Amino acid sequence: MVSSEPVIPREQRPAIANYLSQRLAGPVAMETWTQRESTLVRTDRDPCMFCEPVASAARQLAALHPLISITPYDIDTHADRAAEAGIERPPVTVLRGRNGREVRMVGLWSGLLFSAFMDALVYVGAGVAPIQPETREALHEIEDEIKLELLIAPYDPYSAYTLRVASAFAVEGRRVRLEAIEVSEFPRLAQARMVTELPLLIVNGRRFTGAWDEPDLLEQLKRIVEGNDEPVVRERILVSPYMDVEQAQQAVAREMQGEAGQPPPTTPGGLIIPGR
Repeated sequence: MVSSEPVIPREQRPAIANYLSQRLAGPVAMETWTQRESTLVRTDRDPCMFCEPVASAARQLAALHPLISITPYDIDTHADRAAEAGIERPPVTVLRGRNGREVRMVGLWSGLLFSAFMDALVYVGAGVAPIQPETREALHEIEDEIKLELLIAPYDPYSAYTLRVASAFAVEGRRVRLEAIEVSEFPRLAQARMVTELPLLIVNGRRFTGAWDEPDLLEQLKRIVEGNDEPVVRERILVSPYMDVEQAQQAVAREMQGEAGQPPPTTPGGLIIPGR
């Protein structure tokens, strides 16, 4: 059951608005793609568990800063537009800056992912990201299309870290396309992709498990563009086990046992305010 509580609690909104007022330097067009709940049960794909929370969170976020605009779409009503844009699995939030660069997030951007999502929004608005000059130059020189599919979860700190890095690359690299998927709410997809650990990064069809920092990811992208199949040797491959929403809730409940007066949350993690 999805909680009926506001996705962005009212008491946290002033801090988020302050963060945006200090950091957001340019307009961000936000699109949300959701789907009305159906009585038909499909066995081939996951239901849109968090469609309404994503739509609500986007409206709440857009109300906190005048540079954020929001356009809601229904994936069935706007099926042709969805197909043209490559929108397949709701809910989807698209962040697009005035330079055309974008970051796509499939699923609810809650828990540890919220702060990383906010950073991605700031990168998109500015049209630049806080990366090294040599990284920026190398990304600008890439001529081949690079598709990044990043599978992440709201309980995993390595997912949040890698989302920041991948979002920065998508903003700086004109040929880099990023779709991040909050996969704990899509257990059928996780099973189909044989996901056991997170984060999982798929670059032009090649799978890489674990967190990525800026230099290593840049080197891996350069190798793939050059046709070099050799994986970058990272000092450590940092991962967390995959859990679906129910398993994550149970894990949180177990951790909170013995803490009086603190009931377990109804989603896999609350919001983490950026800058705190």
